[in-house]
This record gives sequence, structure tokens and C-alpha cells, in this order.
Amino acid sequence: MGKLIKFDHVNTHGDFEKLLSHFGIDYTKKGNQLRALCPLHEDTNPSLSIALEADGDTKPNTFHCFGCHQSGSIIDFAAHLDGGTLREGAELVAEISGCGVAPAKTKSAKKPGGAKQPVKGRTSSKGANSHPTAGKRDTSHSEAPESVSDADPGNKPLRFSLQLDCAHPYVAERINAWAREQFGIGVCDPDGRSMMAGRCCVPIHNAKGELVAYAGRRITDDPEAEKWLFPPGFKKMQELFNLHRVVGVEQVALVEGFFDAVRLAELGIPAVACMGTTASEAQVALLQGIGVRRVVVAFDGDEEGQAAVPAALSLVTRCMFARHGALPVGEDPASADEMAVRQLIA
Repeated sequence: MGKLIKFDHVNTHGDFEKLLSHFGIDYTKKGNQLRALCPLHEDTNPSLSIALEADGDTKPNTFHCFGCHQSGSIIDFAAHLDGGTLREGAELVAEISGCGVAPAKTKSAKKPGGAKQPVKGRTSSKGANSHPTAGKRDTSHSEAPESVSDADPGNKPLRFSLQLDCAHPYVAERINAWAREQFGIGVCDPDGRSMMAGRCCVPIHNAKGELVAYAGRRITDDPEAEKWLFPPGFKKMQELFNLHRVVGVEQVALVEGFFDAVRLAELGIPAVACMGTTASEAQVALLQGIGVRRVVVAFDGDEEGQAAVPAALSLVTRCMFARHGALPVGEDPASADEMAVRQLIA
């Protein structure tokens, strides 16, 4: 049996603005009403209306589209966009809003003389679904690795795409025109309502080539902003960046970051990125699934990157040939000299 979900609680405490931002939907706000282009049909005029508070017969946290005439609660809206069940919609709303799927339980007073009952079914955090970690750092991408199980449904394809400025100077200075077109990397409108507004966004696809997420890098020196931002609920350890572009290749380079993989692609070298310094069993299985037989682990040449190499090699060599491609100290595939990179991967 799954965890108990209080739908009334989620409908009441869900945050519609955060949900719209999660799906990259721009909106305007006037009082307690939101207006946006409806993502449920081909909308050219903002026909989606969202009530944040009760108004006459209109219930709070509900939507109505005057174009396609769809309506319902915030959970209904999430389920429509995510293509899942109402239960999955409720879980998504709760996660994005931070409200939980049910009210927090209050601690009951301890009965005098009562013996403390053992908690049934508790397992160690180092159970069968845990995976090797490598070093303490993941400065490239700020999301802690999560456990991966065979029963996990994985990341669902997105039903929207962001409009990105691929000619933005931040992008143009880092990758060439071919790579900008190939990878679709660009800067999201800084005045938009998306959670990625003003960030350099990298589209992430699954093994089938379906868009499943955007990762957003800050392009300012704002110390309060996360360097890399991933959408809530994105299972990073179940994807490999650029995997769908190297299908059928027998040898690939496994690197840390997006721009590392892009740089190698510019040089004609097949590469995938684990989006951090930790590789997972699920990611290795993805490589196996597309026919990869040899892997060159080419993590960054800094202390943290090299400390992560042994765990990655140990994981990969369980099922295929792997070797370490050592970069000069302080270098990474995105910045190293072309000759050094080619010697590394050869």
C-alpha cells in the first residue's frame, strides 16, 4: 500500500505559481487571479484562468480554460500536464509546493509507564538500493544523488519546451555555433516566470531522445543563487546527458559536466555526462543498453574530481571495460588543450 495522501490538504496548500514555474509556463498575476496561455491546447490568447482564493462559486486553487473548457483543481492540472494519475499529480504538487501529501502529525503525549514500541519495517539508509558515492563534492551540479530502484518509473517526458536565446553571449563564448544548434543550449528570458528565468539552460533527454528536464546555470556572480538548478523531482541519477546522441558507439568518455560533454562533441569524441562526480548503477545500465563496451572515465583534474574516479571505475568495470583518462591538474575536458584531450580519450 502506498503512502496516505490527503487530497483536500494538497489542493488547499498547493502552490499554483510554483507549479506553473515548474512546467515553464509564463503567467500574469492580478490580485488573486493568474492568467496564462493554456498548455492543454493550442492557445494563442491567454485563456487559462486560475483562482488562488475563493470567489463566489469558484473554489480556491482551481483552474478553468475558456478555450478548451478544461477545469479542475491544482491536482487535476498537475495530472493533466504530467500525464499521470491523480495520485501522481498530488505527489508532484506536494513536492513542488513543499506542503507534504498530508498534514504533519502531532506528537502524542507519552503514556506513563508505556513501553516504547519498535518501529516496523525501518531499513538502513545503506540498504540494497543505495549506490556508491565518490567524494563529498558536487559543485558542478547541486543536487544530492538519490537511490535508484528497478521499480522507479523514472523521469517523464516534458509536455513543454522553453524558448531559449542560443545566441546569448554567455553561450556563444563557450560553445561554437554547431554545438549551440545541436544541443539547443541557450539563456531563458530573464523577465519570464519560469524557475529557470535568466539562467543558461541545458535540455536533458532520455535514452529515447525525449526531453525530460532542463538544467539551469546561473550566469551572474550572485552568491545567493545556486550555481546549477534542477527542477523539483528530477531523478538525475537515472539519466546521462547526451546519451541519445551516442547510440551505437562502442567507446564513450564519461565526464562530469554538460559543457565537458559538449566540448568533446565539438571535437568529434562521443561523450556522456553523469551531471556530477557520482555515477550510478542505473547510468551504467543505460550505457550497456545502447551497446557501449568501453568507457574512459574523464572526470575533472581537480582534487574532488580525481577522488571520485576510483568509485566510478569500480562501478563501470563490473560489466564493461573501463580506464581512467587523467587530465592535467586543475583542467577539465571543457577547458583543456585539444591535444591533451585527444590523447586522453585515444
